[in-house]
Amino acid sequence: MNDKTQHIREYYRKIKSAHKELTKKEAFKDLLNRLYQGNTEIQSIIDKMTLGAEATVLNIPRKDRLHRGSADTLFNNIIIEFENDLRATYAHAKEQLSGYLLGKMRSGAGFDFTLIASDFINWKIVVPDISCIDKLETLQEHELILNEADFSFTLAENNSEDFYYWLDRFLFRETKQRATLKSVEESFGFQSAIFIESFRELNRWFNEAKKYGEIQASHEQWHKFLSIAYGQFDQRQDIFLIHSYLSVFSKMLAYSVASNDNYIDDDEMLDILNGSAFRKYNIANFVDNDFFHWVSDSRNFPKLKKVFRLVAQELSTFDFENVNEDILKGVYQELIDLDTRHRLGEYYTPDWLCERIVNEFDLKKHHKILDPSCGSGSFLRAAVHRIKKLNPDATAEEISRQIYGIDIHPLSVQIAKTTVLLALGRDIINSEQPVRFNILLANTLYSPINENTLWGVEFEMPIDREKYKISSLILSNVDEFNQAIEICDELSAHNLNGKAISPKDFTSILQKQTSNGINSSLFDSYYNIYKGFKQAKEHKRDSIWKFIISNQYKPYFLYEFFDFIIGNPPWLTYKSVNSEDYQNVLDALAKQYNVKPTRTANYPQLEIAAIFLAHCSSSFLKESGQLAFVLPRSFFSGDQHERTRSGEAKGFRLTAIWDLNDVQPLFRVPSCVFFAGRKNGNGNGNGNGKLPVAVEGKQFAGNLPT
Repeated sequence: MNDKTQHIREYYRKIKSAHKELTKKEAFKDLLNRLYQGNTEIQSIIDKMTLGAEATVLNIPRKDRLHRGSADTLFNNIIIEFENDLRATYAHAKEQLSGYLLGKMRSGAGFDFTLIASDFINWKIVVPDISCIDKLETLQEHELILNEADFSFTLAENNSEDFYYWLDRFLFRETKQRATLKSVEESFGFQSAIFIESFRELNRWFNEAKKYGEIQASHEQWHKFLSIAYGQFDQRQDIFLIHSYLSVFSKMLAYSVASNDNYIDDDEMLDILNGSAFRKYNIANFVDNDFFHWVSDSRNFPKLKKVFRLVAQELSTFDFENVNEDILKGVYQELIDLDTRHRLGEYYTPDWLCERIVNEFDLKKHHKILDPSCGSGSFLRAAVHRIKKLNPDATAEEISRQIYGIDIHPLSVQIAKTTVLLALGRDIINSEQPVRFNILLANTLYSPINENTLWGVEFEMPIDREKYKISSLILSNVDEFNQAIEICDELSAHNLNGKAISPKDFTSILQKQTSNGINSSLFDSYYNIYKGFKQAKEHKRDSIWKFIISNQYKPYFLYEFFDFIIGNPPWLTYKSVNSEDYQNVLDALAKQYNVKPTRTANYPQLEIAAIFLAHCSSSFLKESGQLAFVLPRSFFSGDQHERTRSGEAKGFRLTAIWDLNDVQPLFRVPSCVFFAGRKNGNGNGNGNGKLPVAVEGKQFAGNLPT
């Protein structure tokens, strides 16, 4: 590498002293020849780039008519527009690149181009604005908006080695990239060619796919879950397609890690998307028929192969050995909702803080750990690594049984599973028993635990457009519940549009096929679930109901189950929830746990995280368990959180606090961490709004590089 950095430093000095574009081009050609001397494949590319490098582009759409132009360099779907000084002509370079890109697309090419404007020192990668990507075939040159990507590069005296890797990555790809949060975000995030072309393909075919009832049901339920989580949500089609893309990407990434397979053929792609490929590697429930299952059904899979191939090809350029950070968080944060993610309370916790909090706990092999709003799974990842460090002999199978996550976001479940799979590593395929992921799609705050009115009586279970009377006693045995839901789904697929199985025959089958039989008082409830599944299938609106029912009621089985609860609950205030039904749920819980402010005027500012803190401690924590939540710093002084501070609130007792106000950069608003244990009874504070005297506090300060 020393020779390469020396060549780059010499090149830098030549460019700084040159005044003509042609001279700079010769210096750049000379640099490439020196850097890749002896590599015949790359040498041929360099020859294409530099010997008569200008390439004709036809069909450039300008206001008056279609033009032709010549790109300075066009090879391997890379278009470079060289300028003598970008400070003076950057706008012109972007205009030229717009024309070349649109011309290529008018000539039948897809968008998998890298567009670069360069003056040989500054290398600016530009990408179409998100508002333009579904209209690239129809826009004119002056209408296309190009934005500079975050992964542009400026050469300086002290970054020669970085420049070599940047050139290699974007021009030649001779060596595999190390998988980091930044590199994965650059390759698959909203500014990447992979995302742009994948989105265009998904958008191209979805208008046909959404005519079918099962796709409509998936889209409706996707919107319903997000509306519950956020109180309001715009069900725009483009967001659903972005989430579909992320689901595909996360599954293919996970398979690349588990299999170490550099080449994925069409059959493997289908097996990855439907989950059967993971079962070959002893991974039991990595893929479910969730909201994004539409991409792998028999109608849509053949049409979307280009998307899968693009993702697979890009993944093959990465080295996933020794991944030491949450590499999915960046892409997830960018794409989960481009317009409203901050307004909806999506705050992402950096890895260092997750690890710092988890390191406070002595995690043994028998401990159970929950993140009740797990997002991309950063805290779960930190917990896996902590368990590994403290228990070197723990197997992937054992660790997977310790880790639990819940999230209401339909995409988060798949992303968090992928994060945990990466944390477990390739040891997962050596497990003696299939590894299962305990990450659930559910609303943590909807659990009816401790509500005596529900236990022993009926509640209404919605399945598609109907509601069915169900005994709450079905929620008393998780293994029985899992087996029975599976049987209901299998039986509902038989004799579609024909006569339903009689209650007597259904009861007989249920008794025979469950391990210990079913309590006779529950036959009617499971028969109603069978009828709901059958009707949804007959109306061609079923691809997700087993997935939804299996997930959303699982938190009921986790009462007083956890030794540790860690996480970053939603930073949303009561007033930000527009749904009256959800406000009623929150209001009932705020009263139940006595976190509702004394003064009514303060209630709209109450953070939902205060309800999370009390509910998770009271419902899910063992008697001796411990909890740690990242929270807005308003919990220190806001009148709306007086009862949380004073000890009047029910369900938890504060044990320690961290003040993160002077740590930069962190979140967009000041933050803190509350540590707590479970508390039974009506409170232990002095009621004056001050923190209990016995609580230990720590203050953190510092400027972080990123």
